[in-house]
Amino acid sequence: MKVLLVQENPTVGDIEGNIGRLQWVVQSHPEADLIVFPELFLTGYPPYDLLLSREFLRKTQEGLGELKEFSRGCPQAALVVGMPWQEGEALFNAAVVLRGGSILGVQQKRRLTPFRLFHEERYFTPGEGNLVLELQGRTLGFALGMELDGELTQELKNAGVDLIINPCAIPYRVGAETQQLDLLSTTAAAAGVSIIRVGQVGANDGLIFPGGSFALGQQGRVAAALPQFQEASRLIDLDELAEPVLVPKLEEPAAVFQALALGLRDYVRKCGMKQVILGLSGGLDSAVSACLAVEAVGADRVWAIAQPGPYSSPGSVVDAEALAGNLGIRFDVISITELYDAVLSTLDEHFAGTEMNVAEENIQARLRGNLWMALSNKFGGLVLANSNKSELAVGYCTLYGDMCGGMAPIADIYKTMVYDLARYINREREIIPWSIINKPPSAELRPNQRDEDSLPPYEILDGILAAYLDEGLDFSEIVSRGYAEETVRWVIRTVEYSEYKRRQAALILRITTPILGWERAMPLAGRKMV
Repeated sequence: MKVLLVQENPTVGDIEGNIGRLQWVVQSHPEADLIVFPELFLTGYPPYDLLLSREFLRKTQEGLGELKEFSRGCPQAALVVGMPWQEGEALFNAAVVLRGGSILGVQQKRRLTPFRLFHEERYFTPGEGNLVLELQGRTLGFALGMELDGELTQELKNAGVDLIINPCAIPYRVGAETQQLDLLSTTAAAAGVSIIRVGQVGANDGLIFPGGSFALGQQGRVAAALPQFQEASRLIDLDELAEPVLVPKLEEPAAVFQALALGLRDYVRKCGMKQVILGLSGGLDSAVSACLAVEAVGADRVWAIAQPGPYSSPGSVVDAEALAGNLGIRFDVISITELYDAVLSTLDEHFAGTEMNVAEENIQARLRGNLWMALSNKFGGLVLANSNKSELAVGYCTLYGDMCGGMAPIADIYKTMVYDLARYINREREIIPWSIINKPPSAELRPNQRDEDSLPPYEILDGILAAYLDEGLDFSEIVSRGYAEETVRWVIRTVEYSEYKRRQAALILRITTPILGWERAMPLAGRKMV
């Protein structure tokens, strides 16, 4: 039996466009006996509250009718397509199997995905029962998403299944791909069944889907593997599988870079944006964001703006211009010094008798954000906010200033990972000037400012943040790792007191354990924990 694994990038809500992609793929592979598309391919994943719209559900039913009619013209191939499935008032996340104009069967997802990223239980009813189909001398069973575990695999094996089809749409998370592959390899070997997993690739809003589809033989060995972060398809003959293949593995910085670039690319493309606009300060965060933007949309659609102020070092503009030249992007310099002086003059009577503090610093950040948004309004384009996860966690960023923008592409990676990405970007030649990477981090909002004037060193800060946010450790557990009590207390308190900023932050690309959104919703008012 010849099976086509189709790793496609659907657009949420674009039922007509997604059907068009399906038809093109099927027509391009007339030799296939079974063609497998990802979970909820018809609607794109996740459709969120579109599933609460009767009109949208009506369109999905019309789409199903169109697929049935299309399958009539390709009678050889059976199609496995993920879509919502209605029975009375109940709605299911389902895999529908079509061939020759008929529905051969429907597998409803039994164990709904538990992520808070997409509340499947808000929309879907858990399914029951196992669909078992005979096809080309094989006995097929089905599992959707992450529900396939040892228990379900053995249940399907006991039902006579020797091949499990696993359409999925699982968001990327750093380091998780190897764990999932290892788990399913063990599961396949223990039950003595083959498993074909076909994953969605692409990004929808802040979720990034890596693809990385694969086929496992009955001994749990990988018989075919598709690349991560790109559309691909692979035709395999189950009767003539070659020797086990090596799964292409990306080093962590490479995987993170490709994931973030894919997330930004799809957001710009699916939202119909013209270009990307960002402030290029001469610092590390904006440098990495600029490189991601070029990878995502191309140099001709990236507009970088340096905005020196009264405390900017001359080298910052020089470094920013050098980076822009290396990337081949549009680069302009718009000084904020005169605007800053004008604002201070306007406030002189009210600020009289006070010392310079964060108020004057934030004026500079907000002037910059104001100019980005003005250019976006005039010429169109997605403004990028350049905060990283370390800064966003402790509120080391300015509301309506450097937090301005429609997307924050590096806001789910710690500062230490930003350095890793910079070194990855420079792996073959100097793209980001090494002077940017090696200089002490600074917001340059007051004379001789350094990040470490306000924050613990990033190696310490990120270690505490990862323990608290990613691992869920409490104060005493973190201190037991050797961190100073006062530093741990300050970090936890500052994280909690900065929640109000994160509520107003730009959309982030989620690849770790995000600090904002559904994943972590903390009260704004009330007593803090430490």
